[in-house]
Amino acid sequence: MAWISKTDNKDTTYKEQILARIRNAVIEKPEAMFKDIDKRSETWVPIKEEDGTAITFVQHFQEQDGIFIYIESEAEFAECIKQLAPQNGWEPLWCTSPTMQAVLKRNGIGFTTEAQHDMKQKLVSLTDCECLVAQTGSIVLSDTLTQTRSAYAEPDILLVYATTKQIVSGLKEAFSLMKKKYRGSMPSQLSLVTGPSRSTDIEQTMVIGACGIRQVAVFLVEEV
Repeated sequence: MAWISKTDNKDTTYKEQILARIRNAVIEKPEAMFKDIDKRSETWVPIKEEDGTAITFVQHFQEQDGIFIYIESEAEFAECIKQLAPQNGWEPLWCTSPTMQAVLKRNGIGFTTEAQHDMKQKLVSLTDCECLVAQTGSIVLSDTLTQTRSAYAEPDILLVYATTKQIVSGLKEAFSLMKKKYRGSMPSQLSLVTGPSRSTDIEQTMVIGACGIRQVAVFLVEEV
């Protein structure tokens, strides 16, 4: 490494010399370092035809400690929520998504639009999603759907309503779907949720849900 002398050029400051070196390094090196990278080939292992996107999503989602519940209709989803909410301490449900609010109202399920932060009670958020990504077992969420980023950033438990038609094979397909849906005017924030939050900040030990969502459940509704 060459040292920069403060007296190399009386008309050039020491700071300018450093910035010039940095600019040259940024401009010149990337092409040489990364010239052999193939930017076009698919990096993910193709989904097996016999498995399909639905089975692949479920497998990868559960591998990330996600809870998966398959249901056949909106009415069955409503009955499921009516049973599970009191049993698991999910009341009141926090719901900011207009679409999901309509579903809850149609089925006589109560909810709140304001997050209730109580140390003794779990904060449970219910929302729909943009799509499900099979290759990563992830859920794509946006603030356009939920009206607020807090709906998927703050809860202890995240409940997601999705349909079988919303499953896409990979991230490339997910972004193509979003571009087509929003016609170039994308949501201000897209989030990819892949299971509960994980942290190794505490004694370098993996802890689930220490710094965010503790549980993620997907209710997958069969859509014909």
